[in-house]
Amino acid sequence: MKKSIRHKGAKVRMCAACGLRARRDEHEFIRITLQKDGTLIFDSGDQCSGRSAYVCRQADCVKKLCKSRRLSHLLRGSVPEEVYQSLLKEAGLSE
Repeated sequence: MKKSIRHKGAKVRMCAACGLRARRDEHEFIRITLQKDGTLIFDSGDQCSGRSAYVCRQADCVKKLCKSRRLSHLLRGSVPEEVYQSLLKEAGLSE
């Protein structure tokens, strides 16, 4: 099993769309968390536990993630269409 990548003591996060690797404090990510009860939330402060995926706040990354429907694979659970719409709103791309 591979060890987690570390940079100056902080874990590195990777964007699920573009593959950019950066420390969470250096780059602004949206964290999508699947909690144990099956609910999906957008966690801004790393306070919720559960399976997570990260995406850049850039419009291109959010659009690419929504188009590819990759969240189901990353979170190991079904992701309804409403979550993708909420993600677009979170990034400021939809009304």
